[in-house]
Order: sequence, then C-alpha cells, then structure tokens
Amino acid sequence: MTPLRHLAFIPDGNRRWAAARGAPLDTAYPEALRVATRCIAQAWDEGVSVVTLWWGSPANLTQRPPAEVGAIVGALGRWLEAEAPGLLRGEAALDVLGRWPALCPILAPAVDRARAAAGPGPRRLCVLMAYDGRDELLDAIRAGATADDLPGRLWTGHLPPVDLVLRTGGEPHLSAGFLLWSIAEAQLAFTPTLWPDLSADELTAHLRRARATPRRGGR
Repeated sequence: MTPLRHLAFIPDGNRRWAAARGAPLDTAYPEALRVATRCIAQAWDEGVSVVTLWWGSPANLTQRPPAEVGAIVGALGRWLEAEAPGLLRGEAALDVLGRWPALCPILAPAVDRARAAAGPGPRRLCVLMAYDGRDELLDAIRAGATADDLPGRLWTGHLPPVDLVLRTGGEPHLSAGFLLWSIAEAQLAFTPTLWPDLSADELTAHLRRARATPRRGGR
C-alpha cells in the first residue's frame, strides 16, 4: 500500500454545475465550499493528514467579471467565518497562502478568525487563494533561495510533498503552476465529475486507487 499523507484538491466545474441547473452563478461557490468541508473531513477520517484546497488563482481574481470575483471571495470569507472553525475544532492547523493579502485584502478578518480557531495539528488544512505556483517559486528565488534551501523558502515548504492531486471537472491538466515543487512525485487523478457533485464514495475510490498504486521510485 502506498501511504497518502497529503491530498490536494483542484475543485473545478463549479460554474458549469450552476449553468447545468439554470442556477445563479453565485450559488455555485457556497455549494462548492459545502462539499469541500465534507471532503476535507472525510480525507482526514480516511488517514490523510494534510489537505490542500485550491480556491483560485490571481487570474481568477483579475480577469473574471467583478460580480463573479465578489462571489468567489465572499463565499470563501463566509466559509472561513462560519464553517472552518467547526472543521478545525481547535485541533487542525490552518494555512491560507497566496497573493490574497494584495488581491483580496477584505478576507483578512475572516482569515484571522479562522486561524484563531485552528490548532497545532497534526492534521492540517492549506487553503490556496490567489495562488500561482510560479509566483511561489519566483518569490523564493527573489529572496535569494539556493539549490540547497529552496524548499524551505517556499510558501508551502513546511508541507509534506503532495501524494495525490485530484482535479474534478473533466479537464486533465493542472493550472497556474499548481504546487510545482510539491507535486514532483504526486499521483494525478482527473474525474469528469463536477466538484459540487463529488460524492463521498467517489472520493473514497480515488483514495483507495492511489493507495493501491505502487510507487517504483525510478526503479
């Protein structure tokens, strides 16, 4: 069995989920975060210790219509205030990483309150907001990182390497330099399921498949 310590979600398909139902776009993001709460808790219950949830890239916040950006940011802020504390329960650690302080500083009070509700771990939730992995690498390089200390200078350098990336929405690719350093040895899983439709059974199936896949380590 292959151990799975770090699971990373790319929750794609939220806009298509709303369009398929004829629902307003701003209903997609609260639903997506409701599903995220369940998936994070389930992953922890199934033995994953670190879960990373990508909520948006800088391009998502600078190139989409203002109303949609407001829905994306607002849903995350409400989730950090209302749902994250119960999920963390004063036990799981929390990171909120990315360029969000510059691109959506309105999140700061919600982030602070969620951090106050967090704990020491060992379970950990990492939320990536206004995140681009190329920014992360360039920031480390600009800070003088060398080949020897680069990992420790990354925003996510304190996290273990990603073991499994799960992207919903049916598009088999990564986006915005997603965790470029950390996914070097990760398994990649792509499902056509739109994120709000991801069931507990499907998530379990992805985790079991990843654990059953032997890692050869170049051999």
